[in-house]
Amino acid sequence: MTTPTPPAEPPQAAAEALLAGHEELIASAAPPENPPRVSAWTITVYALTMFGFQLTLLLPALFSLAYKVQLIDPANKDASLGFVLGVGGLISLVVGLPAGVLSDGTRLGWGRRRPFLAAGLVLSAIGALIIAVAPTITVMLAGYVVVGLANAAIGTAINPFLAEQVPAEQRGTVGALGGVTAAVAGVGATLLGSFLTGNIYVLFLTPVAVLGAAALLYLVVIPDRPAPEDVRVGSILDVFKNIWFNPLKHSDFALVWLGKFCLSFGSTFFSTYQLYLLQDRLGFTPEQAGRQLAAVGGLSLLALVGSSIAGGTLSDRFKRRKPFIYLAAGLIVAGLAVAASAPSMLLFAVGGILLSAGTGAFNSVDLALASDVMPEKDKAGKYMNIYYLSGTLAGVLAPLIASVILRLGGGGNYGVLFLSGAVLGLGAVVTAAKIRSVR
Repeated sequence: MTTPTPPAEPPQAAAEALLAGHEELIASAAPPENPPRVSAWTITVYALTMFGFQLTLLLPALFSLAYKVQLIDPANKDASLGFVLGVGGLISLVVGLPAGVLSDGTRLGWGRRRPFLAAGLVLSAIGALIIAVAPTITVMLAGYVVVGLANAAIGTAINPFLAEQVPAEQRGTVGALGGVTAAVAGVGATLLGSFLTGNIYVLFLTPVAVLGAAALLYLVVIPDRPAPEDVRVGSILDVFKNIWFNPLKHSDFALVWLGKFCLSFGSTFFSTYQLYLLQDRLGFTPEQAGRQLAAVGGLSLLALVGSSIAGGTLSDRFKRRKPFIYLAAGLIVAGLAVAASAPSMLLFAVGGILLSAGTGAFNSVDLALASDVMPEKDKAGKYMNIYYLSGTLAGVLAPLIASVILRLGGGGNYGVLFLSGAVLGLGAVVTAAKIRSVR
């Protein structure tokens, strides 16, 4: 089962200081306002690569890190897991935004996105190997920091695809496939994890191998091109200056960001600690818990796939995004509330299925919504990394805050944790209601 998260704008001259002359992009290098329809083969390769990327994200988040932590530090597993996930996520956060800006200005003949994908694959393998051999939490954290760098680079390479290469009338449908791949990867993560505990190297390196195979296709099939000749990246300070955007001027994009952050926060509570809940509340071993999660994940997968496809395609057909966001947020909140008080595997499964259905619909529609309201279409690397920052930031903060909440009432307070996530999830309804440019 899976669930899958500024200050005022500086003066205009400073905000555009990163890329000297960026506003004069030559037409041949600038992406078209609404690109041509993409083929089924291109969409398939994108979906396979997203599956591999999601597997590298979700196997550690849902199973392998929690398994490794309790082997090293069983007495403090809640706090240690939250610390490792939080710091690793912080690295992705700090590196991800400037990486997106740098990618927008990369002028290598191979393209501006492909080099980041190749570098990310290498770093991902190195980080996974360090975690596998780690004898202490400190060494494990070092490995996860490398994984954070890898995730930032890989995300920088493939996140702009929807905004840059998919026309508006296909974005809901293609975005739905992103939700489907996350669901399949989540089920595969828990199932793989439960069967691979006998070999710690295979446990951590398998998702990297899957991503590597898909990425080879992506590098060959998905077109890419260098940034314009007159683009200059500038100094490191310029890079960070150009990250910011005015949330008052571009309020719709800011509201989409905030809504995703709220739901990602609550969902991260669930995904991070569901393994420990099944062990501590329901008495399963790690292997039993992983297989239970994978079994229930089959039903969750059906719910997520159905809601992803329905949400994405119907939002494209009716040219409406907000009603689907309301429905998806309601399902996620309900799922968290049910799981919070579940005394049995059956009720826990019901909560997880509701949450998965909501997650599928939300991910497909919200990604299309973010692409629709993106302020500058020629800076998709920057803005899509800002969009995905919402989930990354939630991934950093949620485990750290969760470790505090879990200590309330003597420890292991998973019910309060999941209910806190449900309350936060309601924020997505409020933010969607305030968006003006999209119905």
